[in-house]
Parts: sequence; structure tokens; C-alpha cells
Amino acid sequence: MIEELERDAVRLRAAYECTNRNPLGSCAITGTGFPIDRHVTSELLGFSAPTGNTYGSIATVDYLLEASSVASVTLVGVGRFIQTCCSGARSSSGTCASARATCSRAASCRRSGTPWRSSTRAPSAARRSARPPPSPRTVHNTPFGDIVDTEDDLQPLVYSMFRDATRAVTLVAGAMESAEFDAERLERVAKEGWITVTELADTLTREQGLPFKTSHTLTVRFVKTLREWPDLAPVEALQHAAQDVIGRPLPYDAQALETILSPRHFVNVRRTHGGPAPEQTRRPWRSRARSSRATTCG
Repeated sequence: MIEELERDAVRLRAAYECTNRNPLGSCAITGTGFPIDRHVTSELLGFSAPTGNTYGSIATVDYLLEASSVASVTLVGVGRFIQTCCSGARSSSGTCASARATCSRAASCRRSGTPWRSSTRAPSAARRSARPPPSPRTVHNTPFGDIVDTEDDLQPLVYSMFRDATRAVTLVAGAMESAEFDAERLERVAKEGWITVTELADTLTREQGLPFKTSHTLTVRFVKTLREWPDLAPVEALQHAAQDVIGRPLPYDAQALETILSPRHFVNVRRTHGGPAPEQTRRPWRSRARSSRATTCG
């Protein structure tokens, strides 16, 4: 989510740079015969620079389309994150909660755990962002001409996109300030449903030199055996699967198998760039902290 928001910021800055151009002096499309300096007026008014072609300054609306599209992309990402938090708060696992939560409608003394107003705002943002921005449809196949012909219809659409995006980001920021995540319960949930069983196949390939297809087949047989005989010890099920697939036992006892299948091991062993291992997840934070300090000092 953080990297996605950072990319949103890059897109917003790019859209702002395209928008922050001074059309003053374009007049009625053709410019003026008076000796004005559009660069001076741009500097005085705080624009990055004057627009290029005077005709394009009046007739084009691509900067509005770009801005609304960027807001739509932001809404998609934020809406998905809110829905993920809502799922964690509402589910039986109850893995996250926020101080900014709604009250239960049935029992006023109980908090629902749903981040503040997210249960009502998130669907609204999702519905808006799921549809293509209406701005392109408004100007599709319209000829180049005075922007007033289309700008009056476009500006409210762009405004509403940014209004919704601002509300959604503000909501997430407010909810995350007091959000609490039950790490122990998250780890317990991660052990359910064979979420980490892929690591068993990976380990067999890395440590036992088995082709991954063979490791995968053995792992599938291991899970199937436990489902058919749930009272069987996992290490016994593994040895039965190994005997069936490769014709020999594997050098793993119950403790070793438990470690291989543990969520903590699953995370720690994935140390490639961008992976979930702690040394990798801390790296971007250190980089962002240095960048933030440099920006502040500058």
C-alpha cells in the first residue's frame, strides 16, 4: 500500500506539472498582437511556465483527463486497502481494529471493530473507482474548439474525483493512526488452510535435490494423506507420502517439519529483493527515512 501511494504521489505530481501551465495571453485561441511577456506573467502568478501553443491552451482538455484518471487510480488502491482492513475487522479472526470504529447497531456498548466510517465510505469509493472516469466520455469525439464548450461539464467531474480521493486517503490516515493488529492471532490464522505448504516443496528441492515437480507431487500427497487421516501425525503423513512418491523416507522429524511449515519461517526465508523477510521490509523504510531527513534538512 505504501509503495502504491508513493506511485500515486508521482502520478499526481506529474499531473500537477502538466496542469500548472499559464494560459494567460492565449486570448481567443490566436494569442495577441500586443507585446506581452507570458513568461513574466507565469512567474508572477506562480505557474511553472506558460502553455505552449495558444490554440492548444484553449482547445485541449487532456490535463483535466489526466488529473481525473490519477484520482481514479488512487481511489482504486485506497478502496481495496479499506476493504482488506474491513475484512480483517469483521471476520471471525478479528485481526485488526481501530479506535476510530463504528458502534454496533445491535449493541451500543460494543464496537464493531470496523475502521471509522469505512463500512460506508469504502463501498462508495469502490463504486466510483470501478467505473471508468466519466471525463473521457464527456469529451470523446468532440472537436477542438473553445474549452468553455466542454470545461463546464468537466470541472465538476474532476472536482468530485479529487474530493472522493481526498476523503478516502484522509479516512485511511485517520484509521491507521490508531490501528492495532493482533500479531499472534495473525500468525495463528496464517497456519490454517495449508497457506505455507509451498515452502515444504521448496525445501525438498533446495535441501534434498528433488525436481520441483516431484517435490510438488510429494507435497500434494502429504496434504491429501492428512485430510484422509486427520489423526495421523504430520511427520508420519510426510514419510508415507515420501515412500509413495520417491521410495525413501525424508530426514525430517516432527520439529523440523513444524519449522518448515511455520509462517515465521515462510517469511524469514524469502530474502530476495522486495520479499517479506524483515531485512528486506526494513530496507525501504530506512531509505524513506533518509530521504525524509534530507528533504527536511533541505
